[in-house]
Amino acid sequence: MDIDSVNSFLNETRKSQQSINTDITIDGRGLLQRFFYRGQANDFKSSNNVASIFRQGKLPGYTPEYSFTNEYMRRYANDFNNLENNFSRLSYMQHFGLPTRLLDVTTNALVALYFACQSHIDSEGHETDGIVTMFVSNKTQNINDYTYYSSHSDTVEILSTLALMDEAKKKEIYDSISCYNKKVDGLLKEDLNHLYDDWYMDLVRKFPEGYYEQLSPESKKIYDSLNDIYNDINRSYVVQCLYHEIKRDTGYFADLINFRTLIHPFFVEPSLNNKRLRAQSGFFLFEPYDGVSCSLQSIHDDIDSKVSLYNKNNEPIRLVIPSEKKQQILKELDQSFEINQAALFPDKESVAHYIKNQFLG
Repeated sequence: MDIDSVNSFLNETRKSQQSINTDITIDGRGLLQRFFYRGQANDFKSSNNVASIFRQGKLPGYTPEYSFTNEYMRRYANDFNNLENNFSRLSYMQHFGLPTRLLDVTTNALVALYFACQSHIDSEGHETDGIVTMFVSNKTQNINDYTYYSSHSDTVEILSTLALMDEAKKKEIYDSISCYNKKVDGLLKEDLNHLYDDWYMDLVRKFPEGYYEQLSPESKKIYDSLNDIYNDINRSYVVQCLYHEIKRDTGYFADLINFRTLIHPFFVEPSLNNKRLRAQSGFFLFEPYDGVSCSLQSIHDDIDSKVSLYNKNNEPIRLVIPSEKKQQILKELDQSFEINQAALFPDKESVAHYIKNQFLG
């Protein structure tokens, strides 16, 4: 759908929201379900909505994630010591332009429109069309499919800590999780009673004692096999290393992880600890992929599948801003909505640049 004005953009986003069956309600954790938006000055096809760390040139066999984050934290150690957790450290590096596995998104559709209207010149010297992608959190209300967390969630802590670990351990942990999930899939292929969910709830002591004794002999065999598969990964050296790093950050963390629910993209509600995040209604899409085995296309497709908003034709919604309409829409955003460089980048240099352009044209 092509957009030719702010009004047509707002109409299209409204229609898109109303056309889906997703129930935007407060889930069992007290988090309001949300629509998110991302504006890009160009359609980058298979790398759309793929976090910057996965778009970097690879070192042999790995992404350069650990090289980047470790060196940056080493140089600014005092700054990072004052941050509250590993997710805050990742978002701090994202804020200052270091490639991370975080993708900037916003809850304000007009902010996304502003970014989609920025200039981008292609290889032939032509201005390109911009696009706005729409996302929705928690397409289902299944606890195992949650795609929206606060920055203090255990899931966010686990995956943020894993992101900061060295590449060899990181790969081994991702491989272990993949192997674990395949084993569980094989074990439960005939299971229609969500035995895995009940088994994990029992593991973390959320069921009264005696659950196991109530199971049928066949279910007991599956339950025992789940214990064996879980203990194999949970007691492994690399996962114990992960727990060690988490505890260094949090002080305490039980040695319990639901490995089956980790590897999918999710939105994070950040602490609004800088002016730019507040001004841009900023959130993050966390992309917990293994940079060794995942291609740009596979990451792009998984994000579309899990969190992109789809139209009635079962296609991800992409609102296109024609190149010739960009400047007109930017003027509308500035004059009618006060969305401009100074408002969205409230540092002294950006405000000065905005004022200069206002008077010099």
